[in-house]
Amino acid sequence: MQKQGTYKSLHLNKLTLSIQKKLVIKILKTLNQRVVLSAFFGVFLLSTNLKAQLYSDSISVNFFLLDDCIICQKSSPYIEAIYQDFGNDTFHIQAFFPNFVSKPKNIESFLNKFNLSIPYKTDYFKNKSTQLNATVLPEVIVRDEKQERILYQGRINDLFAGVGKQRRVIRHHDLRNALLSIQKQEEIKVKNTEAVGCLINFGEF
Repeated sequence: MQKQGTYKSLHLNKLTLSIQKKLVIKILKTLNQRVVLSAFFGVFLLSTNLKAQLYSDSISVNFFLLDDCIICQKSSPYIEAIYQDFGNDTFHIQAFFPNFVSKPKNIESFLNKFNLSIPYKTDYFKNKSTQLNATVLPEVIVRDEKQERILYQGRINDLFAGVGKQRRVIRHHDLRNALLSIQKQEEIKVKNTEAVGCLINFGEF
């Protein structure tokens, strides 16, 4: 009887150990799955975060204009549309008038005549023009102020194929496309275009 009891006890101990072993293996598998899932989601969140940081939340859109330039005048509806559609906390949109001929009175008259509500500054000493390497009027330069890099530079659209050569239909809205890409945190497809218009007079001071 004693042997039989000892045998049952050993059998129960083995059974208990077997159950405990299975439980430990199950727990380890569960923990391992959680670790793998945690690592996966960590990588996923990291990649999402990196995508979100393609551009900062401080983007300047700088128009360089001349009040008596025909191309600037013809481009004014598209400048105002950009200002109305994109002007917010992320996009800081403003115009600069670098030539001395653009007196405040003339600038105000230009803005009123062509229904422009965009804020502006004069740039007679060409500080902003030189900083952003602007040369043509009109020309627009989009800059990430926190990352300190130019995102887009050139024409507003292809309304003019050349000086005195206005197209009937605009085919490429280059600036708008660039700003939409920034909004979506996507790579800008066209980063540089050739601006058409008058020239900034760097020799007047």
